[in-house]
Amino acid sequence: MEEDSYAEIQVLETEEAAQDDLGVQPPSKCLSYSTGRFRNGATGLCNIGPTSCLNSLLQTLYMNKDFTGILCRIGDPDDNVRPDGQLPYELLALFEAMQNSKEDAVSPYQVLHCLQILRATVFAQNDVAEVFSTLLSLLLQTVPSPHLAEKMRALYTIPMEECVMCQRCSQQRITHKDRIAIPLQISHSKFHRNLTLERTLFRYFRSQETYEDRNPCPKCECSRVVKMTHLRSLPRTFSIHLKRLSRKNPLQKVNRTVSFPLVLDLLEVLDSEHLPRKEYSLVNYNYRLFAVVAHSGTGGLGHYCCYINSHKDGRWYFFNDSSVCRVSWDDVKCTYGNTTFRWGLTACLLVYVQSEAATSDTKPPL
Repeated sequence: MEEDSYAEIQVLETEEAAQDDLGVQPPSKCLSYSTGRFRNGATGLCNIGPTSCLNSLLQTLYMNKDFTGILCRIGDPDDNVRPDGQLPYELLALFEAMQNSKEDAVSPYQVLHCLQILRATVFAQNDVAEVFSTLLSLLLQTVPSPHLAEKMRALYTIPMEECVMCQRCSQQRITHKDRIAIPLQISHSKFHRNLTLERTLFRYFRSQETYEDRNPCPKCECSRVVKMTHLRSLPRTFSIHLKRLSRKNPLQKVNRTVSFPLVLDLLEVLDSEHLPRKEYSLVNYNYRLFAVVAHSGTGGLGHYCCYINSHKDGRWYFFNDSSVCRVSWDDVKCTYGNTTFRWGLTACLLVYVQSEAATSDTKPPL
């Protein structure tokens, strides 16, 4: 399975005043997040076939007011929109139906139909990060305005740079590998040792000595290299993919415990060489946990659900297809994993959002 990444993405900073020149209309409607049983817009999604993975990801987009704020600016479709360009309009229509529904759940049939037209595989037991990457890529391709596409891209892109240095001649090769999620491989532990997200992230970014037989140094043809990775800039959304499928047996899931914090401070987790060279305010390095997509079952069979922290009331909610209920932070921590529960619920995608309030609110939501 390939890593999720965007190759050579250049994120453009465009002033809001230029929107009229780009043909972007101000939002004629926006989601109030004040309806439904919990008065925060939370609504279930019907499971049409094995779509629990897609449903969980749609909920993380729907409950993200920054994302829906961008989506609401696409306006209404005209008669010239082709069937393969309907995805953003149908996604907005689904979110509006969820917002206004008096039922416990809404059917995502039209969105699924659009994905089928675009030949996206959503009815198979897919990896959550792979589906996430596919969904966002298709949205970026079909959003009618380049300006809105760049804003959507900037919301989820993690700008990274990889430097490969030859150990013989010190020749350096620098490439941009922008991602939507940092892939962290979770391996088995013979002694059942627990992992922390902070430690696993540090190991991912640290310099590593390795061999590149297929891509040796162009200057001296040496294959011994040192790989170094750092963030080119601080992302607005810091998503992390906990890869729990065993490398030796893809059908076996690693249920090893991986704890993750409510607030992730990159200054405490990473060394300065891993962080952007540009200086930011201290609060910009703090990320608040917004959503957890979890999986129960084995590598080849299972079910997805998600936990989302509502910006409306600061509480956690559990989304399990048609069912939505309020939960506690302790319930979210149950997704850390446990080697004694083979079919237990384990977090596989963590979505952190940049938040200035994260430093002043370190208490878990109720």
